[in-house]
Amino acid sequence: MNIISSSIASSLIWSDLSVTLRRGLKIADPLSLNVLFTVDELYQQHQALLDKHHEHVGFIQFGTSFPANTSEKIINDMEQKSRVSPVDFINANVGAPISICCTRYRFQGPTMVLTMKQLTGRNIALSLAKQWLEQQAMYLFLVQADHTCEHGIEVTTQLVAQ
Repeated sequence: MNIISSSIASSLIWSDLSVTLRRGLKIADPLSLNVLFTVDELYQQHQALLDKHHEHVGFIQFGTSFPANTSEKIINDMEQKSRVSPVDFINANVGAPISICCTRYRFQGPTMVLTMKQLTGRNIALSLAKQWLEQQAMYLFLVQADHTCEHGIEVTTQLVAQ
């Protein structure tokens, strides 16, 4: 497996993104924004290559991070209003960051989210990536997303190929 390129983001919020990138994402969880930022950076660098293979570009996200802010909002809304916004519910899904990226760039997978400790998740992700690149994917975005001790988010994304 060859690493083509990497991108890093740390605790970005909606206003940190370019106007083009933030369109349609006003209420997206910060995790989704950080993942999108790194994927977009890699996509912009390798667009000509990736656009030729939409149906064979996949994602594996692993690490301890999940849409914590949106999940917390849902819990608070349930306590205070006894209801949940359907849009918030969708954005709280652990697969939301990858879904946003696949929709925006028309990538068709395969995809997988492994919400677990970094070391365990990395080992599984690398094993799965190797198999997918041999059998069904031409390119993969490997997204490591972790919560920091300070309640921030750190995302490192690698674009890889066989």
